[in-house]
Amino acid sequence: MRKTVLFLLVAALHPAAAVETGHTRLRGVQPGTTTTAPSAAEATEVAAIDRVEAGYWAITVEELQRARHLMRGPRGAFSVSNISPVEVLGIHARSDAERDRYAELFTKLLHDDAQRVLAWQRAGDAAMRRLYPQDKAIDFGRAPNALSLPNWYFAPGGAAP
Repeated sequence: MRKTVLFLLVAALHPAAAVETGHTRLRGVQPGTTTTAPSAAEATEVAAIDRVEAGYWAITVEELQRARHLMRGPRGAFSVSNISPVEVLGIHARSDAERDRYAELFTKLLHDDAQRVLAWQRAGDAAMRRLYPQDKAIDFGRAPNALSLPNWYFAPGGAAP
């Protein structure tokens, strides 16, 4: 009895027992229902987000929705979670022409991204030379247990002079 009273007293005074619910809004849900339809404002917001995301991938909103639908099935279990919608659509293409279209689109997206990454790397290399002109980006001579490799090994092309 004494332990029960002590437990109730500690539980009542413990800060974790209090929960702030001042701004919680709940939608009314009828018993037996599992989902509610989004409001018109929510549907417009979702549609706007979908248009933006579809634009990132250069596909239509319908194609984006199809990719999401496919990811709810076996494709979602077989693929990494960050597979692009273009890859999903290409894997599940309904014709050779559709597969070729998605392959070309994905190749262009990869090419453009590679160009951005290379431009960033060139800017970083230039900043390194500008800010630290006397330093090497990587100094193999200072590495513990550094191998003694000939200078030609690090020359462009890796060929002896």
